Amino acid sequence: MIRNITVYLDNNQPELMESLRCGFIVAENEDGEETFHNDLIDSSEYHSLQDLVNDIAGIFRVHRETVLVSG
Repeated sequence: MIRNITVYLDNNQPELMESLRCGFIVAENEDGEETFHNDLIDSSEYHSLQDLVNDIAGIFRVHRETVLVSG
């Protein structure tokens, strides 16, 4: 079972863009083991953090509170 998910935002996008993109995702299970998901969301753009978190929570089937975002 997944304990938490950390979403790292893509920092290589133009500053003029008002949208967000996911760089990669790290999921941690109850034993502290991490799995990396680099291509789960390929270049999808989101207009808000809430949209991004909702999408990832749905993919992993976890509560939104489980998803953390790191800039």
